[in-house]
Amino acid sequence: MFIRETAWGKKLSLWRLEWDGTGFFYVGLGLGWDKTFFYGSGMGQERKSTPVSPFILEILQLVNHRDLLLADTHILELERECEVLALLPATPASTPTSTLSTSTPPLGHSLSFSSYDEVLSSNATLDSSRRKAKDVELLYEALQKEMWDVEEHADAVWAVREETRTERVSTHIQPSQRPRRLKTKWRHAVAEAAEWSLPHQVDTQAGQLALYLERLRSRMVDDLDAARRNAVSIYPEEFAAFQVYVESYHQAVAKRLRTITSGPLQITDVYSLLEWFYNIYNRDVLGTIGTSIPIHYTTLEPILPQPTVDRLEEDCISIVRDKVTTELIQVLDEEERRWAQTLYIEEYQSNLARSVIQRLKVDLDRSTSVNQFLGARVARCCLIGLADFLFNFQKKVEMFHDTQAEFGDRGDGYVSRTIALVNCCPPLRTFVERCRQCDPQGSEETAQRANSSLDRLISQSVRVLTDRLFEHIRPFFDKLMKRKWLNNTEAFEAIEASIKQHFRKFKRMDPPPYQALVGEVHRRVLVEYVRAVMRGRIICTSSKMRKRMAFRLQDEAKQLKGLFRDLESSASWLDSTICHLADIILLEDTPSIQMEVAVLVKEFPDIRKKHVSTLLNVRGMTRQAERQEILNVVKDFECSSALICRERALFADIPITSEVHCISLGLMRLAMTVSNWFSEHRPRRRRRTSARNAAPQTAETTEDTSKLHREE
Repeated sequence: MFIRETAWGKKLSLWRLEWDGTGFFYVGLGLGWDKTFFYGSGMGQERKSTPVSPFILEILQLVNHRDLLLADTHILELERECEVLALLPATPASTPTSTLSTSTPPLGHSLSFSSYDEVLSSNATLDSSRRKAKDVELLYEALQKEMWDVEEHADAVWAVREETRTERVSTHIQPSQRPRRLKTKWRHAVAEAAEWSLPHQVDTQAGQLALYLERLRSRMVDDLDAARRNAVSIYPEEFAAFQVYVESYHQAVAKRLRTITSGPLQITDVYSLLEWFYNIYNRDVLGTIGTSIPIHYTTLEPILPQPTVDRLEEDCISIVRDKVTTELIQVLDEEERRWAQTLYIEEYQSNLARSVIQRLKVDLDRSTSVNQFLGARVARCCLIGLADFLFNFQKKVEMFHDTQAEFGDRGDGYVSRTIALVNCCPPLRTFVERCRQCDPQGSEETAQRANSSLDRLISQSVRVLTDRLFEHIRPFFDKLMKRKWLNNTEAFEAIEASIKQHFRKFKRMDPPPYQALVGEVHRRVLVEYVRAVMRGRIICTSSKMRKRMAFRLQDEAKQLKGLFRDLESSASWLDSTICHLADIILLEDTPSIQMEVAVLVKEFPDIRKKHVSTLLNVRGMTRQAERQEILNVVKDFECSSALICRERALFADIPITSEVHCISLGLMRLAMTVSNWFSEHRPRRRRRTSARNAAPQTAETTEDTSKLHREE
């Protein structure tokens, strides 16, 4: 008994062979799900035993072992034999049938069908011919069912899937005469199997299309891999079985995608579908299954027509444009309301930049993952919206500072809010640069507009914080470069302490805006310090006094250098300024002074003749010839100096309103010498109260004398 079962354990075919001493007899108990084979009238019913040809049994064994090509060849030979029998004339039962010319049996092995002698000796030639014709039809039916079985049960995975659905009952296939079109029917069967196997978009929520596409990819790869391992080897090469499988699944996928794109889609689903179309399907589906067996891609049509792809891309750009315009305006309005509500809360970071970048970054990342062209279009759209946002942001920050300067108290909350707003600039600038790189040709002008808004915002915030610092330290600069300054360091120490105190908060600013802030503070401190020197409130009357002043300048220059080094200032070009001034005051011979002035002018091209002349007045140089030799050095450099960079300007912010002439300078030196002589030789036996009262009067007299000589 031969029994064949499916992957689920259902019986497909059952037959029994019996031997009566003269030959084999076959009792058909059913073939297929509800079919009978040969002469069985139904499942489980038995009819009168009929002798079965071993040739037919061999064909059945070939079908059972899925050697379908060889089985089809033998069926064709059996069919030709039936055609020959149909041409023979019918004879009475008592008359032997005509003898056919013997021919070589169609099979070249031991299991051959009944010989022509047995046929000719039979009295039922016509019945035999009809029976064989029916055998041919039933054999073809068994062959075709086996082909369908190969399509539906190529792998055990398919059997597991089959258990989850209702058992499908195969329709009875009516036998048909030639042409049987088995290859066409097989192609249709493969297409139906692909259509049934691939999942449909059922209960897929909006925005979750990527999950369905991943299921589609996984199912197609698994099914084609199962077909390659279990089904393709059964068919001859001319069938191109694997290519047929690929084309059938490809068409089934295209049908599902057309259904998806027929309705509206969310932006996330549009990105998922475009990425699947451009990248995932070719790389992870066709690329994966094509590694083992080559695929002819020319026969595969695009899974989405180009007009549909263009429409999806335009929808994507339109959605991004509306999103950038509306959402960024809402974000900025909400941020502006927070400024007034949290003004008295010290917050040094703002969520504004993070919120803006997150909204735009999603679209930029998804579009660039699809392809470079779509990424460039989305980047251009994002950058245009971001440039408009930054312009409005800078204007609102400017209004905020103006309002606080006029009505606010500008307390600690104001400083922290200013720093928080500046801290939004670095990440926004980085994102602007990324958008520009995605679209370098079409976004250069827009990127410049966005960066210009950021530069203005940073410059305004740096100016606000610097002005706030100098409101506290400017009075101490007024106390520098007086006679009391030579012996008292309180003013300079107050300046240094105030800077350190303010930078405890200023350091909460992120770089590079922090570098701009500390660099500007460094420059303005040096400007105020040099301005105090240039005021000429101290005129050196002796070599000893010049040394005292120069050493004091060098000491404070060293302290300022260490201070701003600790504050991480990058304006190291300012460190040598005070040292050059001290050397000019300290040096005695004219050539050395000329060389030092030349170095000073070379390092600071914005210095002018009036600045050097005032410095010579401070050192007490009265001889006109020596002064002129030194000033000629400045004149020569002024003629050959190039354009001055505003960021490296120092002396340009130190105007000299008037220049002291040599006669006035001599009178000033005389007055200060007399004042010093009287202060040194005044009587010491007076009471302390008299000394206390006399000292202020002497100082006032000296200042009045100095003012008088300056006016002259």
